[in-house]
Amino acid sequence: MPTVTVRSWARPAVAALGLIYLVLGVAGFFLPQTAHAGHDTSRVIWLFSSSTVLNIVHTAIGLLGLLAARKVSGAVGYCWVLFVAFAGLTAYGILATAFSTVPQDPVNLNWADNWLHGLTALVALVVALSGSREERA
Repeated sequence: MPTVTVRSWARPAVAALGLIYLVLGVAGFFLPQTAHAGHDTSRVIWLFSSSTVLNIVHTAIGLLGLLAARKVSGAVGYCWVLFVAFAGLTAYGILATAFSTVPQDPVNLNWADNWLHGLTALVALVVALSGSREERA
């Protein structure tokens, strides 16, 4: 029986994730307070905190997402890496936000960032698991 590949939604989902993170990362560089280090949750873009480290991470994740969206296999691989990285970042963010008293926190996460990173990890897992399924005709 011939195999019919169903049009995968992994590529547009990864492109959307990449675009969101690219916009968030680039917008963070236009915030004048991002040059200062330390944990200061008043430096925000919309709801999300901003720091130089976080802006670099968001910009890199966005660029890699847009590049990975060119092929389904790249999108699925990107989602696996994104799931692992952002699950770890979410765990770090929860611990840093809830228990950190260190004023030199280089990442400068707040609860909105924790939700964003946790939901991103969840979306990446869903896309990685179901993004490249084939149906038999």
